[in-house]
Amino acid sequence: MTAIELETDISPLIDALVAENSDQILTVAHKLLEQGENPEVLLGRVGLAAAKGDSDGHVVITLAAAAMLSRLLHTLPQPLEGEVAPHNRALPLFVYPLLFAAPAVRVGTTIQPALPDPFYPSDLPEGKTVNDLMHDAVYGNDLIITERLLLGLYGTGADYCTMQVRTYDGISTTFQNAGHPLMFASRGFQLLDAVEWGNRAPTILHWLAPHLPLQPTAQEPDWVKVVRSFANDQAHDMTSIRKRIAAPKNENALPLRSLIQSTADTAQVCQGVYDAVMSGGASPRATGSMIALAAADVMRSVDDSERDSFIRAAHGLLFASAVRLVFQRIQDVEVLTLLFTSAAYVNALHKEVSAQGAKQPATSTASKSAIVGGGLIAVSLLEGLSAQLKAQDLTRAVATARHYLRLGHDVHALFATIALAAARNDAAADQGHTLQVVQAAAEEYLAWPTTFAQVDAEVFLRIALRAAAFGKRSTVTEHL
Repeated sequence: MTAIELETDISPLIDALVAENSDQILTVAHKLLEQGENPEVLLGRVGLAAAKGDSDGHVVITLAAAAMLSRLLHTLPQPLEGEVAPHNRALPLFVYPLLFAAPAVRVGTTIQPALPDPFYPSDLPEGKTVNDLMHDAVYGNDLIITERLLLGLYGTGADYCTMQVRTYDGISTTFQNAGHPLMFASRGFQLLDAVEWGNRAPTILHWLAPHLPLQPTAQEPDWVKVVRSFANDQAHDMTSIRKRIAAPKNENALPLRSLIQSTADTAQVCQGVYDAVMSGGASPRATGSMIALAAADVMRSVDDSERDSFIRAAHGLLFASAVRLVFQRIQDVEVLTLLFTSAAYVNALHKEVSAQGAKQPATSTASKSAIVGGGLIAVSLLEGLSAQLKAQDLTRAVATARHYLRLGHDVHALFATIALAAARNDAAADQGHTLQVVQAAAEEYLAWPTTFAQVDAEVFLRIALRAAAFGKRSTVTEHL
């Protein structure tokens, strides 16, 4: 990313978003992309504007999902007939999330955020750490202190990893609002990556802070109380991992998949995670990947005709993927307890879905498309896949994707095609969850540990295809 991209005048785009004029948004968006502007950066900058009016939180993380997925677009080959300019190809993944963000951007222009005074580490009471006060603020529902502590770290010039660690550690054994606080943190920080942190960080910290403290009405599930007790037990201390010098033995995380999808209680699930990491020597990142796979398995058992149930089950993958991303970005031992929370949540979801008598997903809810996705070259298969997703022909879409991968074509282009299809769904109908699911599934598939090569991660691909195929289509700018 260049400084020029961050300084490009996007006021015409902001004006169009404030007016919530879809034609104007499309015109300005097309012009910006035609000039060669990076959609990732533009989406990140709109995310900063939307954050001021996004009290719900879903707009920012949907823009973050679109920004991260736009990184894949350059891998797409040219079509069989004619030629498509890069800016035209990027339009759906750029414009549709903008339409979803427009109301939040409009509200944001009427708000001048009042940031509280930073609480600098130098002001800490004797014998207290930022960690201590962050925990007190989170568990005491003290929004102001939570934000002041984060702004204090920012004000000292602390690196971005430190701000993340303090955030994640503060909420690592809490659980409310279907896990969204952790998702907001992980994906909100990811949006900052798109625009570089610098003086933009306070905007996201101010947006994030209200979601972190435990609300009095949160009604935490019983299982998270078991997680908290387990993590606080000195017998389960994980700090010795700092001294580990041996190569990770990631294969020891494999049993977690079946453990999480069992009737094991929360303490047993936490013990399984502890054993995999501490006794077994698996890396936290690989352990997070295995938990994410178990979460995708839970989604697989939900029928495509039950979209609300599919999205509810998707929160397990969204949470587990956000946790795995944490360990991709930072290595601090303080956040290892997130693995307990992630595994326990997916286990609880598994039990919930099983109790509801989930059935195997339908193969398709629409008539078969005429395009089979034939041909051996990548572009033919990708064009076929795009048509099949549009026709909601999941059976053939899965077959085409498998054929594409068997031929050794670029998996990044495959997920870019799925992302473009997913972007055409109405984000307002499901709070952007369709695009978020595709992002999570793509990231998990692409980051799948090589030491797990014997484990088929195709379930992530199927989840992404299902998310893209069966969402509610947007009726705005259908000609895109």
